[in-house]
Amino acid sequence: MISALIMKEWLKVKWVTAGLLIVHIAALLLTYYDLSNLFKSYKANEVIIQFITFEVVYYSKLKYLALLSGLGIGIFQYFPELNQSRLKLTLHLPVKEHLLIIQMAATGIVLLCLLCLIDAVIISLITALFLPREFFDSMITTTVPWYLGGLTAYVWVMVVFIEPSWRKRILLSVVGLGIVSLFYAGSGFNIYAYSIWCIAVLAIISGSVIFLSAYNFKRGIM
Repeated sequence: MISALIMKEWLKVKWVTAGLLIVHIAALLLTYYDLSNLFKSYKANEVIIQFITFEVVYYSKLKYLALLSGLGIGIFQYFPELNQSRLKLTLHLPVKEHLLIIQMAATGIVLLCLLCLIDAVIISLITALFLPREFFDSMITTTVPWYLGGLTAYVWVMVVFIEPSWRKRILLSVVGLGIVSLFYAGSGFNIYAYSIWCIAVLAIISGSVIFLSAYNFKRGIM
């Protein structure tokens, strides 16, 4: 039954995931193209000095990709469940409620992680090709909150769509928007160098809200 449920979730999001993959690859290619042209036009030391002086985030095209992916996959995955009243039936299957929720969330989270992994691997290769090791370390601490922000956005989309009460949905949307915005605050690099673990904990805590909304949905609490 679990494998059938996973397939059901995959069928809902396969096309949006394919579209998002194309967007991710395009952003990575543009990043490589921009850096390549920059190093062809100027001396390497000049480019590096400018990057350091002005805190240039040369991978800025990736900043909101995880967020876009989290929102896209979340909406395509959970809107049909509510629009067609299928989620209530799903939560009454002879499988423990928390296992169903974990399975549904895991499908989207795994796809998001794959997209983020593609970004991380390719941007790491691009960084290693053009820039010193220090830029690689900075890139990691700068992009990890973006990836966690995408996962957190996905979680809050799930929370909002599962919650049966429209009043609570509006409240949860505002809370979710405020929390997700924390992952993208500020500009430059190394913004969260000393608080990245706090950001990770915030993402984990957000995930726990899913089960409360599912509990409310199954019991029709308004």
